[in-house]
Amino acid sequence: MRTHDELKQLLTQIKSNNYIIPSEIDINSLISDMLTHIGHTDGELRDKLIYTTFSNIIDDSHLDTTQVKHILTTCIDKHHLFYGIGEKDTDTVFTRAFSSLPISLALWANQNNTPFLTANEINNIKSTVLHYINQEKDCRGYVESKGWAHAIAHIADVLGHLAEASNTVDTGDDFSVGHEGMLEILSAVKQLVCNENSVYTAQEDERLAVPVMDVIYREMLTHEQITGWIDSFNMKDNEWWNGPLPAAYNRYVNSKNFMRSLYFKLVADGDYDEICKHVLELLVESDD
Repeated sequence: MRTHDELKQLLTQIKSNNYIIPSEIDINSLISDMLTHIGHTDGELRDKLIYTTFSNIIDDSHLDTTQVKHILTTCIDKHHLFYGIGEKDTDTVFTRAFSSLPISLALWANQNNTPFLTANEINNIKSTVLHYINQEKDCRGYVESKGWAHAIAHIADVLGHLAEASNTVDTGDDFSVGHEGMLEILSAVKQLVCNENSVYTAQEDERLAVPVMDVIYREMLTHEQITGWIDSFNMKDNEWWNGPLPAAYNRYVNSKNFMRSLYFKLVADGDYDEICKHVLELLVESDD
């Protein structure tokens, strides 16, 4: 296995060569090393080299499906997505957060290139991700001297790709995550939005609005289901000033920032005026 310095030097060279892997480099060994160091506290290695290399070699189809599936299954295991799960303010968050990103990349590749996942595999990924969300406690965005953690933003990206998932090896272009799965994704988004431990400061609200838009685009849920989910935030009735502080206030601010982000994404889209109007009414009421 390559050391931190050896891997950093090699990935720097690969990046400078437009992410073309030299023929003398065993790509499976390189993948193994990147997965081993995926949560390193060196932000340059973790974010600017390992993630960008994964992004380029997966997006540009430099890997075969067996290699992409290996990356995916490794990233959702107990040593990656669940490494140190439940801890707060420790360095284990970097492994969890940066294991989310290749999951998104693999789901994107399955959707946009030749599909290699079955509907059952995609739903198993969804179940694993929802289980992870129930246990993640570290909501930090940027960590001084160590770079981005951003666990919440990264897993929001995964939820969006799960909502988009349709192409599979066994169902063609049928939706892999069905009606109930869409409701589960919305429930997971709400759980992440309603964080009572802190107010998000790293644009998590915008990233969390994206999977909601992806659910809306699928048009598998009724208008009433979408607006009912929006109403469930109970922003007007929350009366955070009477609740335990700062928890109630944190939840209120996170919810309001999220609804603002969702509103502007709906405005920009222009095709869902009634839902957009509903969000705006909720925001106006939240100031009453």
